Amino acid sequence: MRVRLLPLALAKIINHSLSQPKVEVAGLLIGREENGVVEVWDAATGEQVGTPGFVILNEEVMVKVVEFLQEHKIPLFIVGWYHSHPSLGLFLSPIDIKTQLTYQSLYPNAIALVIDPSRYEESKKVTNSLYKIFRVNQQGEPIELPVTLGAGTRKLLESTLIGLTTTALFQREIHDTAMSKPFKAISNVFRQSLGIEGGRKNE
Repeated sequence: MRVRLLPLALAKIINHSLSQPKVEVAGLLIGREENGVVEVWDAATGEQVGTPGFVILNEEVMVKVVEFLQEHKIPLFIVGWYHSHPSLGLFLSPIDIKTQLTYQSLYPNAIALVIDPSRYEESKKVTNSLYKIFRVNQQGEPIELPVTLGAGTRKLLESTLIGLTTTALFQREIHDTAMSKPFKAISNVFRQSLGIEGGRKNE
């Protein structure tokens, strides 16, 4: 099983984790499955309670996301969830494993993305060490999944349009101190996905 992560979805997740870099945050992964590949097109979040060591996402958030997708006739669904591990590393804790199994009971190929925002703050680069994607096997053990970042131009455009629509689902307080970081994160993700350096696309 493989995962394709579209840049806008990752940018939203980075933005969210940077908004509260010392506290765990969480949200939902929105996408679809195509030819055996789980594609993450977008991410959404909502009401939650977080501390440096755990986060609880309100169950109503999932209901709102499903209703929103259906109401706007967006041909995507919830393919998993994400949460941050501020300076804790990239892994699934015992509680995370239980949460992931709940998602897999709803959608067998559901995935869990874990991100450590401190790694972006240190390097200001989007690298493979910033996040990992997992699922839980039949033995109850977390396994890391191979991830491809990026997609064709059409999918990039379609996911961006959908992402602009679902931004309305973000029901969290925006902290003034985090405002400049999200735009840098989005810029870096898109530039790297398109192979752009110094304003020119790499041949």
